[in-house]
Amino acid sequence: MAVALRAGSEKDRYNFTPEPVDFDFIFGAGSAGFCALEASLYEKGEGDKVSITVPPAEASEVFGHLRMPIFCALGIQKSADPLFLEVTVTGVSDADSRELVQSIARGASHGCGGGSCDCGCC
Repeated sequence: MAVALRAGSEKDRYNFTPEPVDFDFIFGAGSAGFCALEASLYEKGEGDKVSITVPPAEASEVFGHLRMPIFCALGIQKSADPLFLEVTVTGVSDADSRELVQSIARGASHGCGGGSCDCGCC
C-alpha cells in the first residue's frame, strides 16, 4: 500500500510535514497481525483519507511494526505530545512474494529502532 502522510501537533495543523510524505508498506505483514493504523485503512482505496490522533503512550499500538519506519519517514522522534496524522491512500497493489519475504525477514531479524544497523528502516 502506498500512502501520503501529513503530521502535526494539532488537528488540521500539519506543521511537522508541510508537504505530504510518501510511505509504502506491505499491508498486514506484521507478526502481530494488523496494527490499528492498518485496521483503519482496511478496505480503503486510492484517494481515501483517514485522520488519526495518536497519544504518545499509544504510538506502539497504533503503528505496530510500522512505528519506527513511519517516524523516520516523518523525521520525528518519540513525541511527548499527541500526534495528529492524516493518511491518504495513493495506491494499492499486490506485493510480490519476494517483497513479502523480505519484509517479514526484516521484521523478525531485529528491533534496531534507531537505524544504526543499516537495515534501511531509517
